[in-house]
Amino acid sequence: MANKGFLISTLLLVLQACGGGGNSSITPVPPSTGEPINYTLVTPKISENGIDLYYPDSFWVNQSASIAVTANNTALKSVSWQQSSGPDLGFLASNTQLIAFDIPAAGDYSIELNLVTQANTTISKTITFSAIENVNALVNVRLDHVAIEQAKVSLRVDTSVQAQDKSITAINWQQVAGPTAVDLSPEEHYLFFKAPNVSQDSVLEFSARINFSDGSVGSDTSYVFIKNGNINSEGYFPKHAGRIVSPDVFAYRSQSPYADVLVDCVYNNQIASSCSFAKLPLLGTEHLNPTIEDVLERLVVSHEWMGQRFKQYLEQSSTSGDMLKLLRATTAIVIAYDVRPSFYWSATGAIYLDAANFWVSPQERDTLNDQADYRSEFGKELNFVIPWRYVKDNQYYLRNSDYPAAARITKSFSALEASASWLMYHELGHANDFFPPNSWSGMSTSNSPLSYSNQAKASSENFSKLYPLNSDEMKNLAKVSFAGNNATSAQKNLQATDVVGFFTPDKAPDYYCYSTVREDYATLFGHFMMAYRLGVSADVAIISTVNNDELIVSWGQRNRINSPAIQGRVRAVVNDIFPQLNVAQIQNELPQPELMRVGIDWFSNLNLSPAPTANNIQAKPDYYKPSDKQDYWQEFADEPTRPAQ
Repeated sequence: MANKGFLISTLLLVLQACGGGGNSSITPVPPSTGEPINYTLVTPKISENGIDLYYPDSFWVNQSASIAVTANNTALKSVSWQQSSGPDLGFLASNTQLIAFDIPAAGDYSIELNLVTQANTTISKTITFSAIENVNALVNVRLDHVAIEQAKVSLRVDTSVQAQDKSITAINWQQVAGPTAVDLSPEEHYLFFKAPNVSQDSVLEFSARINFSDGSVGSDTSYVFIKNGNINSEGYFPKHAGRIVSPDVFAYRSQSPYADVLVDCVYNNQIASSCSFAKLPLLGTEHLNPTIEDVLERLVVSHEWMGQRFKQYLEQSSTSGDMLKLLRATTAIVIAYDVRPSFYWSATGAIYLDAANFWVSPQERDTLNDQADYRSEFGKELNFVIPWRYVKDNQYYLRNSDYPAAARITKSFSALEASASWLMYHELGHANDFFPPNSWSGMSTSNSPLSYSNQAKASSENFSKLYPLNSDEMKNLAKVSFAGNNATSAQKNLQATDVVGFFTPDKAPDYYCYSTVREDYATLFGHFMMAYRLGVSADVAIISTVNNDELIVSWGQRNRINSPAIQGRVRAVVNDIFPQLNVAQIQNELPQPELMRVGIDWFSNLNLSPAPTANNIQAKPDYYKPSDKQDYWQEFADEPTRPAQ
């Protein structure tokens, strides 16, 4: 079931999802044993002129479909898809070897394919098909897409309009054809796996079958195109960040003076050294007052829509003036479907933003990777959780559960602003920690982001000495919740009331502040800017997980960021990053901290005025399913291990 905005800073409560979806199972192609194995190849629909085209047997209205292309088992230099007739299909990735789309209406469609091989041979092909209504189309798998070998991949199955009133009894996923995927993991409506190693570009086919309580059955298939990648195992991302990244990212502004170096310097599987500032300087060394266009010239995306939404955000958000200034501390911005979680990296000087924070249309949301953050299981042995949330006017300011994928809801701009702003403030807090405004003018072009950050201390290091957090108990618990350390016997025996005693006398506004001094620094900055610029308050609470299905609060507070004990720490951080702000005056004008009602559940503590009563306590929400764990984690990410220069 959908979550209700309960974002927590360690393992989410493991509670049974209520309602629909029942069993999940999977029947994959036998796993590889290291010996050659036989598997069924996906059969192309067309093989001519040196290319193979793959697409479904039928095209149905309101269903997802895709077309994929390979060429003589060799890599392609460029691919371009363009619709020439029929109702608009709204391509969201027209430069990749697989294009996926929803079919809006019955009729005839034509698509023009143009590709260039590595030998500079141009091949063109027109693909035509007819789409029809099908009342028996009960299931829809989204979204067919391209991934590189070894990358993490996700698919999602939804029921169609015809099945919206049906109750699900079982969901079965199966790999139908193609090289064997790795670590296939079904999770109700989701299938997660790792792309197999391939010696040539390959197409994988999967099916999802849903059984309904009335005896009806629906099924659908999906393609995932696996690219044979050029991966340097010693490169920054594979070795130090532990990820294989998309090969289909590109500079959003093709005419940018940095278009030819952006991807090479900040997001690929080959980077093994930090680009010099002569090659890709900080934005602030070139533009003390950058424009939106200056920023867009530093933007790398995996889909065109991501650049469009980022541009829209900068043009319309009330935070735009702040963001343009804060972005001066970066070399580039990367928004891609496989960035999860978001992070800043001093090895490249770039910020990496999860595109889940920028989608507006359901079609945009379909292009995202639903893999949960790798830290979702951390801290499950502890007897407490410390949730957080942003609120405004006693209501949730942002809540992902308001936009369940299957509901196909379009977001308003205010929702986009809410989803993007806290993320931007936090990650740019990191960037300005390593490259504060007073560092830009003296930056040598022979330096690189990595060499400079290895020589010059980040502001947070000195800050942590002057304004330390004192609770060793919280720091050690944070290593369990955020770094994945095993909990000790003593930590496993701690109760929520014990944690209240550790946390409340100290000077952190949030549990995550205890993970590293860098995260403490960025979290203080982010909470302050959200309160100052957007009038948004941050809640934090401590809740027992022992016999507490109602999520009764042991302790909680709103606007802790503005408590007298923490104000001095906030002033130090904001003065480093935004010295032009009169922080003390702003703090006098911000709301004062307000305690939650102990003995009342987390959700009913949303409205702190008036006090909760039998008449205004909110209904108990649906519990989380495991895949909802990612909600908390998509904000925060420690900087990946810095490679040696």
